[in-house]
Amino acid sequence: MTANTDGQGVCGQVAKWPLLAAASTNRCHSCLTMNLLLLAMGLILLGGPHALHMGPGDPNFDEKLVKGKWFSVALASNEPKFIAKDTDMKFFIHKIQVTPVSLQFHFHRKVRGMCVPTMMTAHKTKKKFQYTVNHSGHKTIFLEKVDPKHFVIFCAHSMKHGKETVVVTLFSRTPTVSPDVMWMFKKYCKTHGIHASNIVDLTQTDRCLHARH
Repeated sequence: MTANTDGQGVCGQVAKWPLLAAASTNRCHSCLTMNLLLLAMGLILLGGPHALHMGPGDPNFDEKLVKGKWFSVALASNEPKFIAKDTDMKFFIHKIQVTPVSLQFHFHRKVRGMCVPTMMTAHKTKKKFQYTVNHSGHKTIFLEKVDPKHFVIFCAHSMKHGKETVVVTLFSRTPTVSPDVMWMFKKYCKTHGIHASNIVDLTQTDRCLHARH
């Protein structure tokens, strides 16, 4: 009979097995976690910008509740020209009308210092809380976070020359919002890849309030 010369014997070898099994289990868990993360990233990439939009917290939210008068409170974009101080690309909301087939946004736009009224129609699509706009190019607009008595967030995506532009707007029923709502807006923008430096507080600008009727 051959003696065991490793100083531990068979019992020592058996004692190692649980450790090996535990290490193997940990590796499997790590691999599983990584695979799930890669899968989630893949789904987001396949879904494009649409995958980032969940709509209002209540899937049964009645979009007719966003009708009425609003104030533009904050604006954010990954494209600086949309938030520049003197740009004529800023639109200041006056009111929203809701029809069976669309949302109609009534804005004022600053053109050479003048407040010019304009309207933009966002057509409903087969997907709830998602709309299309053919205004200065094709855009997809998403109705996002909303408290119809206080605020609403819209997020617009457009593609031009292979570059995607994202514009996020915060509307309020009152000329200003609470710090909590502004914090929520900034957090939303961050999750959509917009840096804090590209968020503008519109309450500190001329929003054509004198032109509202």
